[in-house]
Amino acid sequence: METFYESNPDLRNYFESLPIDIKNQILDSGVEIATLGELMKVAEHFDQMNKI
Repeated sequence: METFYESNPDLRNYFESLPIDIKNQILDSGVEIATLGELMKVAEHFDQMNKI
């Protein structure tokens, strides 16, 4: 089964640019992501959570 970012080049490029800890948190969360905007929002959420 493909992950959300493997089938969409825009998502893949942005996802691959993220720090490894953010990528792992997104993948471990199981969140469903369909758009670049959603991915950016989820990445920002985990980034902010890591700063607390």
